[in-house]
Amino acid sequence: MRKRSRWLRNTAICWLFSGLLLARPCVAGGLAPIIVVPPLDVSVLFIDIATFTVVATSLTTMNFQWLKNGTNIPGATASSYSIPNPQSTDAGTYSVKVSNAGGSVTSSPASLTVLAPPGITSQPQNQAVVQGQGASFSVAASSSAAMTYQWRFNGTNLSGAISSTLTLTNLQPNQIGNYAALVANSYGSVTSAVATLTVYVAPSIQTQPQNQAISRGQSFTLSVAPNGSAPFSYQWNLNNSPVAGATASSLTLSNAQMNAAGSYSVVVTNIGGSITSAVATVSVTLPNTSLSVSTNGANAGMNSNGFNLELSVPVGITYVVQASTNWVDWTPIATNTASSATIAFTDPAAANYSRRFYRVMVP
Repeated sequence: MRKRSRWLRNTAICWLFSGLLLARPCVAGGLAPIIVVPPLDVSVLFIDIATFTVVATSLTTMNFQWLKNGTNIPGATASSYSIPNPQSTDAGTYSVKVSNAGGSVTSSPASLTVLAPPGITSQPQNQAVVQGQGASFSVAASSSAAMTYQWRFNGTNLSGAISSTLTLTNLQPNQIGNYAALVANSYGSVTSAVATLTVYVAPSIQTQPQNQAISRGQSFTLSVAPNGSAPFSYQWNLNNSPVAGATASSLTLSNAQMNAAGSYSVVVTNIGGSITSAVATVSVTLPNTSLSVSTNGANAGMNSNGFNLELSVPVGITYVVQASTNWVDWTPIATNTASSATIAFTDPAAANYSRRFYRVMVP
């Protein structure tokens, strides 16, 4: 009977205490905390300190955990929570969870309004487009007051660009550069990160390949000089068919044979597109050679050094000088490549023969 009276007495005290404070019932281990004064809404200048405070009561030690938008704030474990120099990004709803051995209770949320310059929440991003296409830059910001926007190109304000998105059309190379947005409200302004615009210019031909006329066995070079956005790739064509391995800005062919003649062009490509050059015609003819007796003063004809001749051979052509004593049997006596159109040649063995005939041939 005594034990029952004690239980009744303790229970009555518990309910009496709870009844005075929002009729909170007892739980195992004692009373859960009771929030007497919840945190209140705060509106503060960004140069001040925003403080939230809760008043709670408990029969045992209480623990506190502040939350922003429902997420725990690390280290915020006191009955008040302060934010010095709050920024726009600090705006939101704040609440506090109060707990003890008997349980926990979470306060109603309180809002924080920061009277501060805008805070950038999404920066404009770099853009790369082909000439003639369009691009857009966007910025997102948070603010407790109405915001204005001003886009800048290389540090200079763009006329009429006063919204959160900048749309550009028919882009040209002179619009390549840096873009940023100035976002302002009545408490100040902030400038976004810089976004770079790259405009790829499709290739054009500055210098076209030129016609070539060569003799068989000579070399020739065709070249092209493009304008536009580097890097470029190249493919040379002969009579509209790709030339294997011809993928540079110039095409050089050594020891050209008759099948090298034809119409040459090159396709120049970059990220912006491609263009085909003008056609360059290469003609390949049989080389004309001639042989004559030298008339060069003391070296004319026969002398102590041998018999002097003059050869006319196209530059770059490999030629063979042959000698005979009977017009039937011919012996090569020199093989060279012509470095000039007229070549002096001496046969030092001529004195060993009563007669000797000469001819020049191109292999």
